[in-house]
Amino acid sequence: MKQALLLLSVLGMGIAQTSGAVETTFQPNNTLSHTITNISASANYGSSRNIYSTNSGAHVYSNDEISQAIDNLSAHAKQKEYQLASLTSRLSYEQRQQQASRTPDSNSAPAIAAANAARVALSRSSGYCARYVRKALQSAGYEFTPNPSAYQYASRGTLAQAGFTKISNDMQPQVGDVVVFNRTSSRPHGHIQIFDGNTWVSDFRQNSINPYSGSHSYTTWRDSQYVDDASDRGIYLAMADK
Repeated sequence: MKQALLLLSVLGMGIAQTSGAVETTFQPNNTLSHTITNISASANYGSSRNIYSTNSGAHVYSNDEISQAIDNLSAHAKQKEYQLASLTSRLSYEQRQQQASRTPDSNSAPAIAAANAARVALSRSSGYCARYVRKALQSAGYEFTPNPSAYQYASRGTLAQAGFTKISNDMQPQVGDVVVFNRTSSRPHGHIQIFDGNTWVSDFRQNSINPYSGSHSYTTWRDSQYVDDASDRGIYLAMADK
């Protein structure tokens, strides 16, 4: 009985005992109209009845009936939980499918630019990364005004105007992604490079995303056609600005 009362209390039902009696009056918060009063203590002593006071009047239920109602509510909650888990799983699958459909194929502009950059890349740096990457992007159909320095492709909004979106540096790179390193006192022109699907390429084939020794700040850019919808772009930008 105590367990039933406790569970009903959790479900939002107020509990009050009549004076001198073991009868319990339950008043659901959303249907309360009045409180049953003037119940004889001597007439109800030892009773296991439970009285609900609702808009439609007082209703008497046994402990078994209350337990059954609790079991029904619990089963209903589990069913809803299962339905939610099923919907979540389906949504995750559809998102993976959509992401796969947004991966550039070999005939896409990002893939063409990356392939052209890789085809002419040198074995070591010549100091003309901006020229090499710019030509690769233009060969794939991207239109923009060339900049003299690599870092300016990010700082002047050139990549954004060409149709790229800034994404988080934590995103898994895909073919055609462009990374721009900020300028420093020792490297006043910064650096720009493109991912060919296997490695990063600028004017030469790099061993890693960072062509320098030590840590340097940079931004990552992706063709907007292969970024999620506008709401997700906002999320990517927020992540990238951290």
